[in-house]
This record gives sequence, C-alpha cells and structure tokens, in this order.
Amino acid sequence: MKTNDRMKSYAVTVLKLCFAALIIYYMVATGKLDLAQISQILHKKTMIFKIVLALLTVVLLTTTRWYYLLLWQGITTTFKAVLRINCIGMFFNSFMPGALGGDLVKAFYIAKDNRSRKVGAVMTILIDRIIGFQAIIIVAFVALFFNHKIMMSNHQLQVLAFAIAFYIACSFVAAACVFSKRVKNLFISIGVKKLVYRLPKKEFLLKTYDAFHVYAHQKTRLLKAVGITILIDILNIYMFYVIGRDMGENVVSLTSYLTAIPIGILMLSLPVAPAGIGVGQVAFYNLFLWFGARSGSIGATIVTVYQMIAISLSLSFVFVYLGNRKEVRKAVMESTGDALPD
Repeated sequence: MKTNDRMKSYAVTVLKLCFAALIIYYMVATGKLDLAQISQILHKKTMIFKIVLALLTVVLLTTTRWYYLLLWQGITTTFKAVLRINCIGMFFNSFMPGALGGDLVKAFYIAKDNRSRKVGAVMTILIDRIIGFQAIIIVAFVALFFNHKIMMSNHQLQVLAFAIAFYIACSFVAAACVFSKRVKNLFISIGVKKLVYRLPKKEFLLKTYDAFHVYAHQKTRLLKAVGITILIDILNIYMFYVIGRDMGENVVSLTSYLTAIPIGILMLSLPVAPAGIGVGQVAFYNLFLWFGARSGSIGATIVTVYQMIAISLSLSFVFVYLGNRKEVRKAVMESTGDALPD
C-alpha cells in the first residue's frame, strides 16, 4: 500500500472514531444513554455468562457456515484453520470501522492459501455476508406478520415494513439472475456476456459470477447455510432479549424483538464506525421507541451492553492473532502485492 493511501486510510479511520465518539457524547448528554444503568447491568454475572456462551456458539456457527461454503466451492481446508482465520477477523472487526474490516484480513489470508482459486476463496466471504444479510431480513419479514398492528400504527415502521418487503422481492429476482441456468443461458443468448467482455476487469467479473453460480447446483446446501444463519440470528435476538429482560423491559414483546433486533443488527454492520458504536445506539433508541418501549434509552442501553461484551470477547482473540501474527502480515503483504482480487 502506498504512503498516501495509508495516510488517507488512517485519516478516514480517525474521522470515523471521532464521529462515533460525538454520537455517544450526544446520547449521554441528552439522557438518551444512561451510563449508570449500563454499569448496573454489567454487574449481573449470570446475564453476562449467558451472553458470552451465546456469542461463543455464534462464533462456532459462523465458522461452520464459512467452512461449508469453502468446501462447496471446491477449496480444501480444515475447520480448525477456518476457525483461526474467523477469530482473527473478529479481532480486527472489534476496532476497525463497521463489521467489514476483519473481512479484508480474512480475504487476504484465505487468498494466500488458495492462489489457484483466489477469486472463489475470497468470494465465499462475500457470499457468507450475503447469506447472513438475507437470513436476517427473512426473520424480520416473517416477524412482520406477527407485528402488523404495531407496524401499521407507526409511520416510520410502515416505511420500514415496505422497505423489507421490497428488498425480499428484489432478492428473489437477484437470486434468479445468479442461480438460474435459464437466466444464465438467456444472458448469453442476448449478448450480455459479450458486453461484459468489453468492461474493465472483465475476467474478475466473470470469475465472480462463476463463483456465485457454483452454488446453483447446490441449492440444498445453500438452504443448509441459511438454516445455520437463522440459528445465528435467533441467538443474537435471544441475547438482546435477555439483556432487556434483566433491565426490567417487559413492554416490548418477543415478536417485536424478532423485527427490531435484525434491523438494528444490520445498522451495526454499516462501515461508519468501529463495531457500529454510536450508529447502533441511535438505531436501537429509535427502534425501541417505535415498538412501544417505556423509553428509547432502554434500546440504546441494551445495544451498548451487548457491544461491550461482544467487543471484549473479540479482543480476547488477540492471542489467536499474536500466535499467527507473522503469517497474517505475510498473507496481507503478499495478497496486497498481487492486487487482490486479481
């Protein structure tokens, strides 16, 4: 990476850290985030144990999903190796803006070990993200039917419900374009493939499409990956529900959690602040307010407690990183030198 690019990257990171800090300051100053309440809830050891246990289960499930995607792409690896890379990625996610920074490290690492299938290996990370995104939207969409009265009583929630329904419709169209043999043959017949050949990075675009299309023959396996993801989403919702109940929040129903938490978690993934700090507080403050909580600050407190526990667990994976530091640095340097993706 060139010096100017590196300095620009550092500057952007600092700006995003400042942005997150300003949001937290504003939330605390206006009483929308109660630090005393956070301190009180963090003294509940049983609750923390439940959250940590659920988070560790999520780590194993996300590793299993990615491991299967790699195998189905024809990439030979071991579960232990994938778990190691996943933990290192989570460590980087804990302080890099958004939830995507660690994915870059994972991409460099997995590309180094699979040079002959570099694009396919890296694309599994994107596919993993897409499956995660799709499954959590499906959970929110299904929950809409149990919350239709609440959704229709609030204008913001009506807009949210429409956005979810619109995305689901678009995702079916996108899936048909990517996985359907008939659509692929149609693209070829109308000359879309010839058009792609005229575009820059045409080889990468074609390899990317082929990497996705591999799963067109493995729909049952993809459903298995979606099933694993739904389990992950249920565990995430469970963690927020446990924290909320320990805070004494009994107004927001479980079905409301099923809709609100998936949307909030998606907001945490936006690459505008480390681990979604600040953005998550604003998102959950409004979501809980819309779903009838006694106060929006309860939502902001719940996500803060969740983030503190999750980030602490992710930072503990520094020992995994330190044990593989030289290998990770070498992988990043070599992959960057190869102008990944190629």
